[in-house]
Amino acid sequence: MKTLLACLIVAGIGAAIAYNINESNYGHYEPHFGPIDYEGKTTAANAMAALKKEWSEDVPEVELPDGNEHDFGIMQPDEEGEHTFRVKNVGDAPLTLKIGASTCKCTVGTLENESLAPGEETEVKMTWTVKTNETTFGQSAELRTNDPTQVAIRFEITGKVVRQVQLVPETLTFKEVASGEPIELELKVYSYMGNEIQLGQPKFSSEDMNELAEFEVTPLEIEDEEHAEATQAFLVKATIAPGLEQGPVSQNLLMPFNKVGEEATSVSDDGETEPDESIVAAVTGRIVGVLSMLESNKLTGVTGGGYIYDFGKITEQGPQTAKAFVVLKGPERDKTTLSIGEVSPEGVVEAKLNKPIQKGSMSLYSLEFTLTPGDEKIDRLGMNREDYGLVTIVSDNPNVPSMKLRLKFSLPAR
Repeated sequence: MKTLLACLIVAGIGAAIAYNINESNYGHYEPHFGPIDYEGKTTAANAMAALKKEWSEDVPEVELPDGNEHDFGIMQPDEEGEHTFRVKNVGDAPLTLKIGASTCKCTVGTLENESLAPGEETEVKMTWTVKTNETTFGQSAELRTNDPTQVAIRFEITGKVVRQVQLVPETLTFKEVASGEPIELELKVYSYMGNEIQLGQPKFSSEDMNELAEFEVTPLEIEDEEHAEATQAFLVKATIAPGLEQGPVSQNLLMPFNKVGEEATSVSDDGETEPDESIVAAVTGRIVGVLSMLESNKLTGVTGGGYIYDFGKITEQGPQTAKAFVVLKGPERDKTTLSIGEVSPEGVVEAKLNKPIQKGSMSLYSLEFTLTPGDEKIDRLGMNREDYGLVTIVSDNPNVPSMKLRLKFSLPAR
């Protein structure tokens, strides 16, 4: 009996200890939103009391007196710019600041002060370099804060990008022009330079085009709102008479200019001073027409007109022969007779144009040419425009320009 009583007493004490431990650990929980007892009860009063206990009514507050955007107006490519934004703490607690990421490495933000007491302000300096091929510029950088209502502020930099000179259109493209027809090009030049400029005589990078070209340069009234900031404008017209070789055309139009009030320092071969700088516009297109050649893996058209036949490096010592086909088509074919013109180098290159075969609306000429080794090795591997052999196809019709076939080869001595 005594033993049973002792066991009951020990069990009671153990249960009491276990209850107290459980009540202490799990019977009461007080999170941020107020005390919750083991029955899960909470009230608005105890929730607000907990909030007031954990959160202070004093918080920082960001103000941007000048805003977060800056339009720099007009800048040139690769030009560097700088602008300062102001940041003020109008709250009741210290404001901490930190520069975050920017949208481009060309845009950098620097901070004068990373901590502001209530009422203080600081400056955020933004620097950027215009790195774009577009006509507009837009970059941004982030400022991080401990203001609970504005944890991140984005400073925006925008503006217009103009080069010292802008061309309209930027590339002169005449697409396809039939041989025997003139080419007319028109270009507007807008200058954004501080100095007044004077355009000189335009010219093409191709002497063949220059021999056929006439130019007209006239000052232009600036009426286009897109170029309202330009200081000057010019209208440049070029007319190229028929006579260019058939094939693709890829040249440059060079427009030399002087800054008024500054003396030119460059001197031409004839001792005359000439402009130091030039405005360059690309010229592309294709001359198509009645005279062409059938291309192959060895014979291809080239930029600037004409064709190239590639013999490669020849190791055999005997004569080397090849065949190609010249095509004459269109209404001019019945009024035209083709023949072999200039051949170079003489004594090495021989060419023969056979009688045409009529096929539908075109005449097909078989062209045979031969390379004969001489006493010395000859290299015509196309290191420059003159470093080729040459066969010229000429016509007796002024509406059918001549055509050049260049031969690329290395020929051993016999």
